[in-house]
Order: sequence, then C-alpha cells, then structure tokens
Amino acid sequence: MKIQHIEDIINMQDEVLEISEIEKMIYDNKVLKVYETKYTNKLYCLVMKSLTHEVYNEENIAKETFERIISHLEELNNILGRDVGLLVATLDYLQNIIKTLDEPKIIEEDKSDVLLESSTIDELTTLYLRDIFDITVKKRVDESNRTKSPLSLIMMDIDDFKIINDTYGHQRGDFVLKEIGEVINLSIREMDMAARYGGEEFAILMPNTELNTAIEIAERIRTSIKNIDFIDFNVSVSIGVSRTDNSISSDRDLIESADFCLYQAKNKGKDRVESNEKNV
Repeated sequence: MKIQHIEDIINMQDEVLEISEIEKMIYDNKVLKVYETKYTNKLYCLVMKSLTHEVYNEENIAKETFERIISHLEELNNILGRDVGLLVATLDYLQNIIKTLDEPKIIEEDKSDVLLESSTIDELTTLYLRDIFDITVKKRVDESNRTKSPLSLIMMDIDDFKIINDTYGHQRGDFVLKEIGEVINLSIREMDMAARYGGEEFAILMPNTELNTAIEIAERIRTSIKNIDFIDFNVSVSIGVSRTDNSISSDRDLIESADFCLYQAKNKGKDRVESNEKNV
C-alpha cells in the first residue's frame, strides 16, 4: 500500500484547542465542565476543528462524532494493548471507518504545525507507518537530548524473506508479516512505538530505555518469532539495537547506528541481536 508523504506545513491563525486540552477533557469531567461553560454551544465544533482543521457548523453532529472517536480510541487501545493517542484514533475513524475526511490533518500541540497524512497504521502488520515513525523519532531524539534521558532503537529485518516469497508465495509472505507484527505489538511496552520501516524491516522506538533493557526486549522478540510454527517453515530475524549517547545525538545518527548493528547481525550469521553497547 502506497502512502502519501507529508505534503505541507500550514500555519494556523484561527482559534483552536491544544490536543493536550482536549485529552484532559476526555479523562477529567471537571475539566470538561469548565470548557463546556466557557464555550457553551460551540465547544464540540471547536474540538472537531482542532482535531481535523475542518469546519463543523452543527454542535450536535460535532459532539456525536467526537463521542464516536473516543469510543474508537478505546477500541484501538484494547486491540493494540497500548494508548494509540487521540490523533491516531481521529484520523483512523474519519478516514478509514466512516470515510468522510478527504484530507486528514494532524494539528500539533503548539497550534502551529499541521501535518497532512493519509494514514497512520499499516493495515497488514497493524504497526505504525514509516512516515509516522520519521516524525516521532525526531521528536523523541530532541526530547532525549533536552532531558538527558536514554532513547533506544531496535531495527529488525526478516532473514531471507525473498526466499519465503519465492518458495511459498506472496500470500504466505504477507501472513508472515502479519504474525510478526502481532508478536511485536504483544512484546513492546505502552510507551514504545513500533513501525513497519520497510518491506520486511521493522523499527521500535523505546524512550527512557537503557540499552540493556532494549536488548532484552529484542532477544525476546527474536525468540518469539523463531518459535512461530508456519507449518512448512520457520523464520528468523536479525536485529540491531542502538542507544543515544554523546556521539549519537540526532535521529539520523540513531538510525544509522541501529542499522549498522543490524547488518553486523546479518554478517555474523543472522538470527541474532547486535548492539552499539561498546559505544554507550
């Protein structure tokens, strides 16, 4: 499935609510009452405008749509076992469920950046798409530098995936990708973010995580995947793990370091985890 890359960044001039404000309304009834009093009969039109940059003129329709988005958010959280976030739930509901949003937009919390995206989740693996990962890793690295907290990255590639496709067909190959996506979703923590980075390559971003913890999780994922019985065959993965440090302080550095470790794993026989431990 082709995805539309980020097309534009738009400066917002009109009044909107910050995403953090809307999230507080969801989880704190007292906060909700304050906003209902402040905005009276235009609150939910403002909420939907803030989430989508689309104009909603009827308050009752805006409120009903927002309530359905919240229900969809809860459903996604239950399915994936983590908080996918209000923006993801909004985009998925309007774009993929009721198909009413032609040009979905994500509004940043500082009210200045609107990222035009057509989707956020890879349908086959139920992991985030590459574009969403690219946005997130920049923010996480900046946050890691600012707070001096560790940020670890797992890069993973299926070994000899072309042979699987050539031997058993692309449908079986898709099934392998689906199963591996499920293993990853079940193995990561709520604060982690997993994405389908390429065709058979995956990335897992792990904030506030030391390298040894990331290696343990990577080993657990590697073992779980190797133990999957595909009846006619088994698969293995090679994994590279990297962590921010004095020499790795940009998103590019972090990805290149994890990629280098991944190729080390390939060169050393595949089905293994390699890391930049000596550099940390």
